[in-house]
Amino acid sequence: MAQEYIALKENNNDGMIALSKSSFATIANIVIEEDENVKLTEMSTPFKYPLVCKITDDKLILMMDVKVKYSVNVNDACTKLQGKIFENIEHMTGFKPDQIDIRVSGFMF
Repeated sequence: MAQEYIALKENNNDGMIALSKSSFATIANIVIEEDENVKLTEMSTPFKYPLVCKITDDKLILMMDVKVKYSVNVNDACTKLQGKIFENIEHMTGFKPDQIDIRVSGFMF
């Protein structure tokens, strides 16, 4: 069965802090919305979402399908997006993502 949360390993006597995978997906979604060169792909099927977050053995894996602006260097745009997502998740949660996969599915004109 897939994990639905990651338990943060902070030493305190108040209890355990756990973050659900939807919190990581929300942070990544906000970062993508703020970037003017990249947007999430609209999927043709109603049950497939372009941003998927998986937690396996306390490892965070994010996969996303995006469209890149036509006049922008695809490699640079995806590298910047990966860096921003990594930094924001680390800054907001204190947890470092293990893998951020960006699949370019098309271009925005």
